[in-house]
Amino acid sequence: MKKHKIILFQKYLRSHILNFGKNLKKFEFFLAFKEESTKKLYQRITTFENETNRKKTGFVSWIRRIVGIPNFRLKFFSNGELVFTYGCLLFTNKPYCVYIENGISIYKYDSVIAKNPIAKAITSFLIKRKQCKKLIFMSETAQKSFLSSVKYSKKTIAAIKSKSAQCYPLIMRKSDPSAKKFSGQIKLLFTGTFYMKGGIEVVNAFEKLKKKYPNFSLTIITQIQALAKKDLERIKNIEGIDIFNAKFNIDQMNEFYRTHDIFILPSYRDSFGMILVEVMSLGMPVIATDQYATSEMITNGYNGFLYPNHPLKDYDPETFKIFGKYYQPKDFYSKLFKLQKEGKMKTIESFLYDSAEKFIIDPELLGKFSNNSLEMYDKKFHYNLISNRIESIFKDALSV
Repeated sequence: MKKHKIILFQKYLRSHILNFGKNLKKFEFFLAFKEESTKKLYQRITTFENETNRKKTGFVSWIRRIVGIPNFRLKFFSNGELVFTYGCLLFTNKPYCVYIENGISIYKYDSVIAKNPIAKAITSFLIKRKQCKKLIFMSETAQKSFLSSVKYSKKTIAAIKSKSAQCYPLIMRKSDPSAKKFSGQIKLLFTGTFYMKGGIEVVNAFEKLKKKYPNFSLTIITQIQALAKKDLERIKNIEGIDIFNAKFNIDQMNEFYRTHDIFILPSYRDSFGMILVEVMSLGMPVIATDQYATSEMITNGYNGFLYPNHPLKDYDPETFKIFGKYYQPKDFYSKLFKLQKEGKMKTIESFLYDSAEKFIIDPELLGKFSNNSLEMYDKKFHYNLISNRIESIFKDALSV
């Protein structure tokens, strides 16, 4: 049976996007680039000073803000039946679907562009065109956020609703894991951009835990170059912490998930934490913050613990309207370090401490939460379910 060809032309697409093409029955992905080139976007090595003072600037960004240019391209194709893009609208001759991460991702994640009337007009025009078949949202949160973050006309809202679909990222699971069991030792795992994902709060909480419970250990995987020297030296001197540079491949990361007990990630900046689905697929309970779409993966008291309302939320927690106060990394870090200096992140440290302690106080909790993570992955995020879902959306887009 001949398969319908779906074109992916953007060079920098992460694995969860490319995974959508792996188990399709009636469709096949046609990549207009070499797949290995997509890795380069995520190999940025920086210093603490460069990271914490970073600003998204440049001539193109300035023009986008002034003129009001959302993330769209003029693109015409001679082959293929359907085009699939990530966060990018098209003026094109082909029907297409766009995958949307959050409420303003098609505005380059920039609330200034999203508020520009020209940008809104361009977006509305492109969405209403017949070639735009599906707006596929990464999460239910993103779907809500899309309509609350930008004020559209009634006609545009009607078009958005008629073309909307929701499909979680496709996260593969290579093995059938068993649930974690309490062995007397509890190994915590943290990985991600250190300060942005709550690394300091994790280290502070762990240091207190270790004094009371010697059977805790913590593994940190992060960009070591982006840590302040004083923080790195301190971490190396805390008993029970192993810190590694973030250079591991997927198989190596899966080994960390398999050999550790609890994933800890009090993130302050995330639209969708793909890593949470990865660790759930291998049975890890999670201690995290309720950040944007996290509650769609982690249910408090079921497969993890969620801190409800951290002070760096850049959106309305009821409507998920994105404010954009911390669009510039420098502004985010300035606020974070100010809050830390004022002691206003101590409640998060206490939450991390208390949550981890529960697994010592009640040894059966680890196995229970681990089973629940496996169950949630199987019922909500299993790659076969997601593959069937995205195929159904593509079928609907082409009416095949």
